[in-house]
Amino acid sequence: MTSNKLKAKILHTQVGYKGFFQLQCLTVEHDRFDGGSIGPVEREVLHRSDVVAALLYDPGHDKVVLVEQYRAGAHVAGVSPWLIDIVAGRIENGQPPAEAIRREIVEESGLKPDTLEPIGTYLTAPHLSSEQIHLYIATVDATSVGGYHGLAHEGEDIRPLVLDRTEALALPRHQAVSLWSALALAWLANRPFDPSVEERPG
Repeated sequence: MTSNKLKAKILHTQVGYKGFFQLQCLTVEHDRFDGGSIGPVEREVLHRSDVVAALLYDPGHDKVVLVEQYRAGAHVAGVSPWLIDIVAGRIENGQPPAEAIRREIVEESGLKPDTLEPIGTYLTAPHLSSEQIHLYIATVDATSVGGYHGLAHEGEDIRPLVLDRTEALALPRHQAVSLWSALALAWLANRPFDPSVEERPG
């Protein structure tokens, strides 16, 4: 459980860099579990707006729609920079997360979600980032997948991929994937496929 009685204070904030994200250099102090205190100490945090992401699933055909695109972080990490991932994007100022993910699904896959169900909200990497991700499962018609997507002015080049459910669930065991895609696929793995669901035509 959270230690609600412990206190923490940000003494000073300095912006070290501002671009796609903001690097904040913090001076903080906080209580210790043994009753003492720590600080002042310096910490660096990547700060930007929160993220939405969704796993696209066709329950009629038991298919998963993922997207593939270049990711600079994967490149620097030494793995294939063309990462297979789930649809994701930033929340614009004042935009509800559900509205943001519907926009991203259209932009990155060309599909319109039939239903949208929240999985949960998570801290992406709290040791270095303030980012929270709002994760969803969206049902779609996988037979409508085609073409290439993304916003040209943002340098995006995105290819949607249709995989059998079992193939998609096995991805994290065979190649590098994002934490949020692994989390969403694990969630889907605990939702057994119901073959009684009526298939869409085609």
